[in-house]
Formats: sequence, C-alpha cells, structure tokens
Amino acid sequence: MRNTRFWTLLLAAPLLLLAAGCETTIPARLEVRDVGTGKAYTTYQPWGAIEKGIGYQFTDIETGNRITLTNYELKTLEAPKSVANNSPEAQAYADAAKRGGVK
Repeated sequence: MRNTRFWTLLLAAPLLLLAAGCETTIPARLEVRDVGTGKAYTTYQPWGAIEKGIGYQFTDIETGNRITLTNYELKTLEAPKSVANNSPEAQAYADAAKRGGVK
C-alpha cells in the first residue's frame, strides 16, 4: 500500500509542476478617469510613469494610445489573478500587451 502511494505521488508531481507552469498571471486592471473631461481609460498595474512637468503618462489597454493626465482618479476594476494560458482572459491580456498597454 505504501509503495503504491509513493509511486502515485512520484508520477503525479511532474504533472502538477507542468500544470502550474501553464498559467498567465494578470496584474490588477485599473480605471483611470480624467477628472476634467470625465473620460475613463483602462490599464494594468503598474500603470504609468511621471512625465516631469507634464503629468502622468500611461497606455490605454483598449486602444494602445499613450495618454497623459495631470488631474485623474484611479480605481481598481479587477484584482490580480492567475488564469489558464488558453483562457479568453489570458488572450485579452496578450492582446493588450501587443498594443502596448502592459509593462
């Protein structure tokens, strides 16, 4: 009985390690709202960088456009998570990375 349990665990360990490596970690998704116009943008955390004398610059994940704001509000839309590589969320994250909305 013990020998069978040992071999089962020994054979299952590589499969568990392989399955753990098949996940995409998606950072928190944020909404950045321009206070002046009320327009909202979405991005991932970390979301941007200070442009000295201009404002805070980031990339909108929907369009891939670079946005610079001086007066903004920040809200978390989704917490960080891990999803399967072949899930729709992982594909959406990969598409945002291609557009430039991911650091």
